[in-house]
Amino acid sequence: MIPSPGDGRRTERILSANRLFRGLLQGFMLARFLPDVHALGWSILAAGSLLSGSLLADFGLTLIVGHRSDRFPPKRLLQAGELLSMAAGTLFLVHPSPFPLALAILLAGVGQRSNGSPGPWAPAEQAILSRTSPDGETYRIFSHNTFWGLAGMAAGAFAGMEASSAGHPLAMLRFAMLALIILSLANILLLSRLPDGSAEVFSTRDLEQSGQLTPRERWNLSLVVSSNLFYGLSIGMADAMISYWFLLKFQASPEQISSLLAFSFLTSAGLARLLGNLPDRLKAFSYVLLQLFGLIGIALLPGSISIWSAGLLTTLRIASVRAPGGLRQALVANAVRPGRAGWSAGLHFSSLHLLQAAGPLLTGYYWESHRTGTPLVLSAAFMAVSLFLTIFLYVRTISPAQRECPDQNTPRQTRGPYERRRSENASNGT
Repeated sequence: MIPSPGDGRRTERILSANRLFRGLLQGFMLARFLPDVHALGWSILAAGSLLSGSLLADFGLTLIVGHRSDRFPPKRLLQAGELLSMAAGTLFLVHPSPFPLALAILLAGVGQRSNGSPGPWAPAEQAILSRTSPDGETYRIFSHNTFWGLAGMAAGAFAGMEASSAGHPLAMLRFAMLALIILSLANILLLSRLPDGSAEVFSTRDLEQSGQLTPRERWNLSLVVSSNLFYGLSIGMADAMISYWFLLKFQASPEQISSLLAFSFLTSAGLARLLGNLPDRLKAFSYVLLQLFGLIGIALLPGSISIWSAGLLTTLRIASVRAPGGLRQALVANAVRPGRAGWSAGLHFSSLHLLQAAGPLLTGYYWESHRTGTPLVLSAAFMAVSLFLTIFLYVRTISPAQRECPDQNTPRQTRGPYERRRSENASNGT
């Protein structure tokens, strides 16, 4: 069934609200989690190891969800993720100790997820959006979805700035877990109102008829995966632990860290909104350009001489990495037919998480050894490799051969270098 325009808009609003609610807690925790556990006596290596474990758990779940989101109702998969988060938060509230906190970090991604993303359940979200978004609207919808997640993160980080007067760091963590339960419940209720068409699955016949990937598509996806591996490692070594870096280098207070990150997330949200409204011909080039700016930001950050100059470079880095997240998702969604959207999303997110999982652990090791700048330098090097692969992919994708790359089974209607191309058989299953 092809969803109506009204159903598509309703789906977009619901999933954007989901992103906003998740972003509220994610922004709060990215600003406060590491400083708070540091105040509770955790070592840098212990905190980094736990975040790495959480990313590794996300990687494993992403492989499963990505494979199943074309075969099971993606709405149910998203609701399952929210239920798991509620269970993790409830366990910590009942028994607030390091082990339940570690479980909450592992199961709910507390302290490491961002952009309002559902973490390993994101392939299900992407499958819904790619099936219900009208032709020509994929980039706008994914970018606006990212905007709401970043707007929530900005609000959450601002809340972290105001929360220091609430008392002991353990009280902050209790508050965060209570918020996790409430926001997850709200998301479950919102997801139950998704239009029926967005929750449908593709039949085995639809999946078979969607065809195998063409050699060029396989090669392009290989480039995406290769770029993602280095991109994820760069993010894991710098972005996941950035609040701790301000604590180590400048002895920044939680209020200062929260205010700097809130400004970074707010800037990222505005940029994501702008990217969604760009003409199609500029979107891919803008994405490549922003990767370059992100590389410049992280390369200069170790040499910053004040907390405010470091804050500006961090804003440049975060905005360049997080704001185009919707463009990166849409690029992958457009790479295959709708019947394989969940599979391609799983490949995308799992390749991002695979090496990213090692980042916080390596960073914790270097910082425990008093090598504060080393992780940032390595992050810049990995980002440079990812940028090179992205430029290569961009040049290949805008070539005439790619624009005319046909569906293996049915002709495609091609509308541009990154526009969604559906086969008739796969469209009958949406």
